Amino acid sequence: TEDDGIVRVFRWVAKDLIDRVESYKPQEISNSVWAFATVGFGYNSAKGANAIDSIHVRSEDYDGDREMIFDTLEVVAKNASSRLNRFKAQELNNLLWGYAKLGHRSEAAEELFKGVAKELARRTWQFKSQDVGTTLWSLATVECFDEEAFTAGASRLNLNQIRRFKPQEMSNSIWAMATAGFKPLYTRAFDTTLVPRNMRPTKKQLAEDTFGESYAAVALETMRRPHEFKDQELKDVMWSFSRVGIRHPALFKSTAEHVIGREGRGLSSFSSQGLGNLLWSYAKQAQLSLEVIEALGDDVNLVTTGRLAVYETSCLDNGEANIKGLFVEA
Repeated sequence: TEDDGIVRVFRWVAKDLIDRVESYKPQEISNSVWAFATVGFGYNSAKGANAIDSIHVRSEDYDGDREMIFDTLEVVAKNASSRLNRFKAQELNNLLWGYAKLGHRSEAAEELFKGVAKELARRTWQFKSQDVGTTLWSLATVECFDEEAFTAGASRLNLNQIRRFKPQEMSNSIWAMATAGFKPLYTRAFDTTLVPRNMRPTKKQLAEDTFGESYAAVALETMRRPHEFKDQELKDVMWSFSRVGIRHPALFKSTAEHVIGREGRGLSSFSSQGLGNLLWSYAKQAQLSLEVIEALGDDVNLVTTGRLAVYETSCLDNGEANIKGLFVEA
């Protein structure tokens, strides 16, 4: 069958890499690993990303192929780590993405991940927007939370360059930063509902904070062109802000109006997981308001009407009709 032919080719390439990896050029190595990951050949279901969609070829010896790919990736990791400076940015991106998707974890792989992170930090300017987004996503997925690499990547998502990024590239980047725990210095910078203007940072202060500017830039672009974002991309942006404890009423109100407004996309196309994460993000925004109210005390911008503060804030953030409509429609 066609799958049998594909499997034979992949087995031959995997064995050849083990035997003579040193003769492979960087592009050939990264392309091979990318190909294994794209079809899920040798996928480790215990640690790989997106299990349901990862295996696209059938094999009669799944365990044997998985063991062979493990050995292949070990050899590749050790060899590639010694010459990462010869890999182009896209080749580094494809290589790391392959390891992340296949779920390969080992000491040799950890050294490879750290090496790629150093290359991202050292020559960020060589990475295109797609490479930035995917490389950060891969680093977060393999739990390599290198601060210099993430700071370098985040620096590319600035207000001057953000329009060059596609929605997937932005959502991958912001999801990665949030997953790794990197957030703005001023976590209340965007809370126009509860935080008085004189207690929020100036534009200059925000611009001096790499992560602060990147979160601000992604939020602005999400509000400017929400129709370009797929459901998962939109959900990932919202999840990321709530995940690191950043309230952003303007972003959440704009997204609610886009989703359930008169001409909105609706919620029917969201996966069950995506819908759950989206609703969690809105609920978390309301929960975070309690922390702000407690911290600011009498300085908080909130005039109570007798309703619970968390509900009151949700209505102020999103509009009562929007917040009710969002949860009713879901």
